[in-house]
Amino acid sequence: MNLLSLQLRDFRTYANLNLRFPARLTFLTGPNANGKTNILEAVGILSLGKSFRGATDADMAHANEGHYYISGSFEKQNRMYDLSVGVELSGSKIKRKISLNDKTLSSRQQLIGRLVTVIMSPTDILISDGGPAHRRRFLDMVLSYQNPEYLNNLITYNRALRQRNALLKKIKSQKARLADLDVWTAPLADYAHKITRARLQFATDFDQIFAESLERISGGRDRLIMRLALSAGLEAENPAAAIQKYVSRDLALGYTTVGPHRQNLMFEKNDADITRFGSQGQKRSLVLALRIAQFSYLQKTLKLAPILLIDDVIRELDGGRRGAFVQLLRECGQAIFT
Repeated sequence: MNLLSLQLRDFRTYANLNLRFPARLTFLTGPNANGKTNILEAVGILSLGKSFRGATDADMAHANEGHYYISGSFEKQNRMYDLSVGVELSGSKIKRKISLNDKTLSSRQQLIGRLVTVIMSPTDILISDGGPAHRRRFLDMVLSYQNPEYLNNLITYNRALRQRNALLKKIKSQKARLADLDVWTAPLADYAHKITRARLQFATDFDQIFAESLERISGGRDRLIMRLALSAGLEAENPAAAIQKYVSRDLALGYTTVGPHRQNLMFEKNDADITRFGSQGQKRSLVLALRIAQFSYLQKTLKLAPILLIDDVIRELDGGRRGAFVQLLRECGQAIFT
């Protein structure tokens, strides 16, 4: 897979920018705050449909223009593709048009898996240093690239979760009946079961690749056990009963207390959770190992080399981690650096 060209119109610091990329390594150079990361962010939007920096559409529109446009051409498995994302802002309304080879895609969800990237940035430390939501986000992103059905299930689950939580609040304030809860508990449990089974399979498939990456980075000093911490027996054959078991607690708190949205991807050494008790060195090794393993996993399952987008991470690496990073560059296809 190779990104061939990128066009930006009224995006961030760029009123108009046209770039072409070589097949292997591209280094974006220049003073700080000169817009290098903006280029990676634009490629990330073509890949993920949203900013990897967590920016809003208004943040990304150039000089309060109220719109932006990103397009790129790429080669994937000997086929050529043209992909574009255009956004227009009008007050609180957002009009978004996404096109692939001049055909309109109905949602950002349909972007996932078209242009496959692995993004490495300083904020990756949140995967190991932040809360469980950051690790779930990592897990969901990798699985969504690899399995479009997983992404569909996740979106449907989150929709049912919002509806069930809203209903729990109404029941708590006596504005709805307890019997109404079954309408959302059944689909919630069904998709919770599907998501949990997919995550468990991923943890099994990913664990060895991750262990090999960590071995390479730490020289064997850090050997971690990766596991998915579950809740309520959602991997069992009757997930609805598992969720129903906690309905009294859900009603008291006004939200759903068990499900995939409460799971955690844990990394343990001697029964201690590294994300809570590890050193900064261990956490940095963990994050780099995860990104290298993500690249290897997607390369293996999709049978293509993802594009690496590397934002200001080289100076964060010490000798051992830098050596593993250089080895990744030898094995990868295309990479774009700031």
